[in-house]
Amino acid sequence: MKSFIISIVLILCFAKASYAQLLPFRTYSVDQGLSQTVVNDIIQSTDGYIWIATSNGLDKLDGINFTQYYSQNGLNDNKVFSLYEGNDGVLWIGTGNGLNYLVGDSIYTYEELTPLRNETVISLYEDSNGDLWIGTDGAGLWTFSKDRNLIQNTTNHGLANNRVRAIVEDRDKTIWIGTRGGLTSLSNGNFRNYHVEDGLPEERIRDLKIDDQGILWIATRNGFAQFANGNFEILQQKDGLVSNRIQSLSIDKQGGIWLGTEEGASVYKNGRFKSYTTSNGLTSNFINVTFVDNEGNVWFGTQGGGASIFLGDYFENYTTEQGLAANVVTGITEGTDGTYWISTFSGGVANFDGNRFTLYDTENGLGDNRAYLAYTDPSGRTWAGTRDGVSLWNGNRFRSLSKNVFPYRIIRSMIDLGDGRQWFTSEGEEGGVIYYDGESYTKFTEEDGLGGNTVKGVAMDHDGNMWFATSGGVTKYEDGEFINYGLQEGVPNNNAVYVMVDRDGTIWASTLNGIARFDGEAFEPITDQQGLPRKTCYFVYQASDGYFWIGTDDGVVRFDYDVYKDENKDRSDAFRLFNLDSGFVGRETNSGAVFEDSDNNLWFGTTVGLSKLNPRLFKEVDTAPVVYITGIKSSGNEYDISESLSFSHDRSFIEIDFVGLNFSAPDQVTYEYRIKGVDPDWQRTTERNAKYPSLPSGTHKFEVRARNAGGVWSTERASISFAVNAPFWLQWWFMLLVALIISGVVFLVYNNYRVRKLVEIERIRVRIASDLHDDVGASLTEIALQSDFLQATNVNEEFKKSLKQIGRQSRHIVNSLDDIVWSIDARNDTLGDFTDRMQDYINNVLESKNMMVNYNFDDLNMDNKLPVTLKENLYLIFKEATNNIAKYSNGDKVDIFMHSNGARYEFLIHDNGNKSKGTKKTGHGLRNMEMRANRIGANIEFTNGDGFTIKVTGKINTNGTIA
Repeated sequence: MKSFIISIVLILCFAKASYAQLLPFRTYSVDQGLSQTVVNDIIQSTDGYIWIATSNGLDKLDGINFTQYYSQNGLNDNKVFSLYEGNDGVLWIGTGNGLNYLVGDSIYTYEELTPLRNETVISLYEDSNGDLWIGTDGAGLWTFSKDRNLIQNTTNHGLANNRVRAIVEDRDKTIWIGTRGGLTSLSNGNFRNYHVEDGLPEERIRDLKIDDQGILWIATRNGFAQFANGNFEILQQKDGLVSNRIQSLSIDKQGGIWLGTEEGASVYKNGRFKSYTTSNGLTSNFINVTFVDNEGNVWFGTQGGGASIFLGDYFENYTTEQGLAANVVTGITEGTDGTYWISTFSGGVANFDGNRFTLYDTENGLGDNRAYLAYTDPSGRTWAGTRDGVSLWNGNRFRSLSKNVFPYRIIRSMIDLGDGRQWFTSEGEEGGVIYYDGESYTKFTEEDGLGGNTVKGVAMDHDGNMWFATSGGVTKYEDGEFINYGLQEGVPNNNAVYVMVDRDGTIWASTLNGIARFDGEAFEPITDQQGLPRKTCYFVYQASDGYFWIGTDDGVVRFDYDVYKDENKDRSDAFRLFNLDSGFVGRETNSGAVFEDSDNNLWFGTTVGLSKLNPRLFKEVDTAPVVYITGIKSSGNEYDISESLSFSHDRSFIEIDFVGLNFSAPDQVTYEYRIKGVDPDWQRTTERNAKYPSLPSGTHKFEVRARNAGGVWSTERASISFAVNAPFWLQWWFMLLVALIISGVVFLVYNNYRVRKLVEIERIRVRIASDLHDDVGASLTEIALQSDFLQATNVNEEFKKSLKQIGRQSRHIVNSLDDIVWSIDARNDTLGDFTDRMQDYINNVLESKNMMVNYNFDDLNMDNKLPVTLKENLYLIFKEATNNIAKYSNGDKVDIFMHSNGARYEFLIHDNGNKSKGTKKTGHGLRNMEMRANRIGANIEFTNGDGFTIKVTGKINTNGTIA
């Protein structure tokens, strides 16, 4: 009995010390926006969104944010049990009160589905014909055809049970129905039922799936089975399944079968089970639904624990709940026996054999429970550095070096050179570096040339030189001298916390503002300005696969320096962040807390626990994020993006929201956006919106694309066009109005000026005409009278002849001057003056010829004015024609016609003289008339037939000038 009790105690002790590791589960619950923690179904629609059916609403997830739908949005019932997306993109929603469907962002129901209104719809499936199969919780199986006919099938028609949990269709178009009373197949209208006696493990079936090989997988309340070639093969808890009470079944891209049970989840792959429970990070062991998304992530909808997404088992995490001594992990090393030593701050040191932790503290010889360092030297000895010196593991307990031998405290790091020499680093005002030459210890501080007394890291390069990460930069110890590198030498921050030598012999340092690489003369800084996701860096370490790992205040960064230095590649592809959402145990890492074990697993110490990464298990997601524009705001007001958008100039503060759908690392999606003509180039951000404080007026097109954490860009861009209206004073109609007003003003000013000039010219013309008539004309008349008087006196004949010639010439000039005065005088510019002048002249010239003269001026507006040039030349043409008639015509009739409509004019003079007199067709007079017609841009025609006709036609511009 005593030995039995001892055995039980040992078992209980072992149980207390053995814990399952935490795995990369990310949970969505009420705190993250989920409507309710009971999740009944999960699907992913073709547009990339995750839809979650809960017992209090329907939720749409974009990776970070939820959109909720309730009865006030159109649902028949807030209890949503099943979801299915049809081939036409319609999302079918099975509720506790019938069936709804969602198109776009609106929920509807068909009137033909009214018979289902009081039924609970728990399963949905669309077959290859496009017919929808509806499983209910007690009312059998219904079919809703494409032409909206609803047909019910129950046990009366051959169904195994009226509670239908699952529906699928195989390659032969056979419909398989999982019910509470067995498995039913429907082929060519015939039902066939399978029960326990046919090979089923249990008749209460909860889920069905068909894999790529056409095998039917059946989840029951007593294990699960595969059905192929008419045979059932059963797998149960005895085979490794976590529980026989299975709720859900899903198949991943690699053929793994994921099973959600009432006691956790299991995956069946390569003939073996692996199980996951709350001890691994699940929020609830009761799993209602499993689902695999298009990125390969596995989702679990639980009964009261919300929805969890499993990203993979590449991370294993440990905290005090798994047996860790304390959550602040400061160092990791591997002992010669293959176990791991983990130093913690306040918890001492823990030894981990892969299954359980064994804790060692001051009671086991450790110098102080506040440990900083775990280190295995080349001879296989394990050291612990604490706030009170160093301790060495002797196989059973720790032994601390006495203060007489080693009087140095707060040991942060050490290196054993393998030849009996050692270096230790310390921190604080009394810190520095301690050198052991095999016989004695020597301490170096700032007074000896060290960059700073707080030294957290040490490394030796390939030439045997020592490098230290100090509070005053990076220090090199060469040939007994210290050489310091700080800001001026390229170190991004003087507070250096770690140094290491890569496999090429290059020195790297991590600081509180990025990392730096030594090129032989100075350091090359790599900070957030060069694309590093986080600026605070607690270590940089090169793993055996060549990647560098950088510990930050928000996870660890995998860094590919080859990609970084390649000018033909995007620098952002060189960095890959693993944080809490990626499965990392926490956020902030600790200085120097990085280690690669003999199996090439990487260990990282953080402020909240320990993470172990198996890089070989991590597979980068190659599914490109789908990007959408989700909203637009103008000066804080939201607008419907489906409508044509136009914003006023005083609402040109535009904010555009967008999302790139990614569920593996939604917080690490990078976006590039632009508005051509506004942004000089693509703008990069990790935010889900872009803001334009003051867009110029005009039509704009906004474009955005998304990149996942693995560097895969979306294949298509999302875009939206909108207009920003110019203020009314910049609108075309306002500018046109202003232009018209200015033109009107200019026209009025110019017209006023022109009128004043015309009036002034007319006054000048009148004055000139008066002066010519009164002065010149009178003088010439006086000369003519004087010559007449002198002729009457007693003068010789020769003189009398000259006087007669003078008189005749003077009267001729007076006659010519009379025409000039008439032309110049502005008072004679009307058509009435013109026609009167013509009649006076023709009466004087043709009076002796006894010719009949007919005038046709009936349609003339006698008050209209003629341009001076037109009046003068047209009158001279008339005079020349009249003189020709007087000289050459033997006719007895003259017709004079004149017409003008303000824009065109026509003048015609015709006599009926003998047409054979060719003198009318030639001569100096006709050439003069042609010349005068050319001066006024008129067309002149001479017609010799039935007498002689002269016809003049031309145009008058709207401003009163001749054309």
